[in-house]
Amino acid sequence: MTTIDDVDLFGETFSGFRDVSESRRHPAWLTALVLLLGAALVGAGLVWLRALQTAPTTAEPVDATTLLDVFAAPQRSADVLPAADLQGLGLDTSTTRYLADTPSGAQYAAVNTAGDLCVVSVVAGELPKIGCAHAVRGMTFTGTDVKLVTDGGPAPAASEGWREAGPQLFVKD
Repeated sequence: MTTIDDVDLFGETFSGFRDVSESRRHPAWLTALVLLLGAALVGAGLVWLRALQTAPTTAEPVDATTLLDVFAAPQRSADVLPAADLQGLGLDTSTTRYLADTPSGAQYAAVNTAGDLCVVSVVAGELPKIGCAHAVRGMTFTGTDVKLVTDGGPAPAASEGWREAGPQLFVKD
């Protein structure tokens, strides 16, 4: 029967380190230079973080009804969506405005109860699709093949396949 005392595990495990060559020492000025560069990087990072904290992070929200020209006109009968289509969408029914018919359905602009600008796509026989975004000046709302450009926003390039389908509404062919 073999016992643990028969084997010198410590001696076999931790022996043989004397054969390793000594490490080369670096000059003291190189160590000081690396420490100085490290301190400079930490300082630059703190300055950058402080600049990010003081910079405005979001655009100032505005009243969504001021972003599109169609909201300036009173609501017409063509602007009104059926109550069944509006149910559960959280839209202010007095703000729906018809924009245009596109290959992806009839497009409407509206404002939801939170004050966000929304685009509603209505296809006959289907549930309406809605997308909303916080209302900020110069915003562009982009869907799969629809782009709504608010006042002050950049119009999409025709060279990228966009064409104007209605007031401030562009579709991709």
